[in-house]
Amino acid sequence: MPYFSRAQQGIILLLGAALLLLWAWRANFGQPPSPLPPASVNPVFVEVGGAVSRPGVYAFASPPTLPDVWRQAGGPGPPPPGAGSIPSGSRIEFAQAGQYQLDRMRGAQLLTLGLALELNQATKEDLEALPGIGPALAGRIVEYRRTRGPFRKIEDLERVSGIGPKKLEKVKPYLSIGE
Repeated sequence: MPYFSRAQQGIILLLGAALLLLWAWRANFGQPPSPLPPASVNPVFVEVGGAVSRPGVYAFASPPTLPDVWRQAGGPGPPPPGAGSIPSGSRIEFAQAGQYQLDRMRGAQLLTLGLALELNQATKEDLEALPGIGPALAGRIVEYRRTRGPFRKIEDLERVSGIGPKKLEKVKPYLSIGE
């Protein structure tokens, strides 16, 4: 076994203590654990365009009403009359005379916001935004739906030529079936 002088032993001991302190500091040793993040809120996203001063996509804590959206987007004057709440993923286009048109956001935008595509309403372009779905396969899905009627469950996609179990598992998290 090698022999270390008293000075060498002191240096080794100091280095060991410094490493131990560095480890304790980096690991927040002796500190209370970090608080849990607040409960996640699923925001309601609404896209607004047309005759408003601030067009764009807005997030609401709960489904907004038409006046809520109008005020948020800076609509001029009083809000147009409208009843009921607006679902997430909606697109509202306001006209100058106070009329509006309610529609769905484009598929790529829905997916970017973490919202699912409604399989029975999605257009060919919407479906192309899904991972692994190109123009030809999106066209076959739309054609299948047009000739055979709406899908009853997402698993029915396997009946479309070109969609097997692996591809279905890949796109399933991005799709939903409405009422």
